[in-house]
Amino acid sequence: MEKCLIIAGDGVRLEADRRMLLDASNFFRDSLAPLGQHEKQVIQLPTLDGKMVEWMIKIMKGEVAVDLWAQENRDILAAAEFVGIVPQRALDLSAFRNQFFGDQGWDLNFGGDGRNQARG
Repeated sequence: MEKCLIIAGDGVRLEADRRMLLDASNFFRDSLAPLGQHEKQVIQLPTLDGKMVEWMIKIMKGEVAVDLWAQENRDILAAAEFVGIVPQRALDLSAFRNQFFGDQGWDLNFGGDGRNQARG
């Protein structure tokens, strides 16, 4: 197993399996250049501290499951988005949905008149 060295913003150094990182996200694929014969790949993540990098590695390994949508885990979600192991948060889809269906003539704000049915 080829290992990569990850250096966090606080100077903490962690090793992770290169193949796991390549499979995890485009961010790591873009960061990991083809290796020479005896080179050890180094990735610097200056915006993440060592504890956060450790969380990212554990998540990628499947050692922990984290509710990324829980309010108390928003820093973990931001880090996971940054390294690309979860998609970036989308725009507010409710605004898009309301505009799209409004353009189609649908009123999704039904039920206010007590009839509980969509009007088209």
